[in-house]
Amino acid sequence: MDFSAALGLLKDGRRMARRSWIQSGKYVYLEPESACITPDNLDRTLEAHLRFEGAEGAVQVGVPSHAGLLAEDWYNIDAGSTEG
Repeated sequence: MDFSAALGLLKDGRRMARRSWIQSGKYVYLEPESACITPDNLDRTLEAHLRFEGAEGAVQVGVPSHAGLLAEDWYNIDAGSTEG
């Protein structure tokens, strides 16, 4: 599936990955909006954003590449198969 369809599933709480990723275990998910405290002790809203979990388990902010945005190989890992 393309990224537009994948984004819709991300918004529904699904985890998405790409078939072209060489290492298994990688995926992207949507982190919902939450509250946070700034270093100067102010309450702020942390906007919803994508997170990427790598094969080694480290989590970072997920920023799709141009190739990822144009790719047609996204799939829902929660569906139990690598089919779109």
